[in-house]
Amino acid sequence: MIRITLKGADETAKLLKRFPERLRAALLRAMRESAILVQSLAKTNAPVFRGLLRVSILQTVAEEGEKLIGHVGSALTYAPVVEFGRESGWFPPVSELKVWARRKLGDERLAFVIGRAIKRRGFKAQPYLTPALEAGRSRIQTIFENRLREAIQNQGGNT
Repeated sequence: MIRITLKGADETAKLLKRFPERLRAALLRAMRESAILVQSLAKTNAPVFRGLLRVSILQTVAEEGEKLIGHVGSALTYAPVVEFGRESGWFPPVSELKVWARRKLGDERLAFVIGRAIKRRGFKAQPYLTPALEAGRSRIQTIFENRLREAIQNQGGNT
């Protein structure tokens, strides 16, 4: 918990005039640090085949109106399937399975058989983003507390 103590009317007035800018900058810094943390943890958690999913995990921070939004994820089409799995009834693209079958099994002709099995049984989820967020939750809270405390102290307030 952050405790803020303001002393003196003149100091308080000066602090409050500059505070919104400093606070916004501190929140932006904290969001960037948090997004980088979650990105790092997600890359550690991501299942590795060719490493494409791992290297495709990116983070961005943007201001959308009054909101500050941090995004961590992958633009690869199969990334949501890896994270959430897939129910049966869906036949995956055989062309993508050929590369996997050649590398893992030594025979790309098995791609159709694998695709048929995925259609019948589905694809088990291998979450990498959700566990990253959960693992970093306490550190994220600490990051925000520290950045806000620094912003207040830099403006002459006490925490």
